[in-house]
Amino acid sequence: MGGPTESPILCASYNTVIIFTNDDLLSGSKPYNRLLFVTSYIREEKVKRILVNGGSAVNIMPKSTMNDLCITVEELSNSRITIQGFNLKGQHAIDMICIEFIMGDLSTSSIFHIIKAKSSYRLLLGRPWLHEHGIVASTLHQCLKYYRDGEKKINGDVKPITKAESHFVDVRFFEEGAVPKETMLSTISSIGKGGAKDAPQARR
Repeated sequence: MGGPTESPILCASYNTVIIFTNDDLLSGSKPYNRLLFVTSYIREEKVKRILVNGGSAVNIMPKSTMNDLCITVEELSNSRITIQGFNLKGQHAIDMICIEFIMGDLSTSSIFHIIKAKSSYRLLLGRPWLHEHGIVASTLHQCLKYYRDGEKKINGDVKPITKAESHFVDVRFFEEGAVPKETMLSTISSIGKGGAKDAPQARR
């Protein structure tokens, strides 16, 4: 795929280095624009479509997932945070809960803020979970890595969204042979004297 074959990342909390190589590329050299979804076991139930997003300052649980996991109101704690979305509109978290879950050989727990909203994910794991447990995520390589008596790896889900869930917008990123529309042009022509108004515009 060009560029360096190794990407070393220092995991400060565990004083070690985690390395991603081209061998970790789950989809080979094919271009893609996929989100990173993983599967975990929570309360002995298999939970798919867990989104790992290092851009999120909180872990999120939609209320629908709370109901699916039979979490009762008595188990919840008050949450005073307001979660800001891309539309710059915030919403108050309903409550929060600390959940234990198992992902491969990794057993962890983290606090989730519960929101009432429709989403393509069943849980969202953000920076609090990643940083607390020294986990490094790579959407390019579609996997997670962490250090516990040696470097460990958890692969992302290849097909996290079923045909019955094809109404989700994110499903297009996982279609067979799908190529991201945002791919850069191989050559860019000079705009000349016409200025920015003559520059090629990206289409989506």
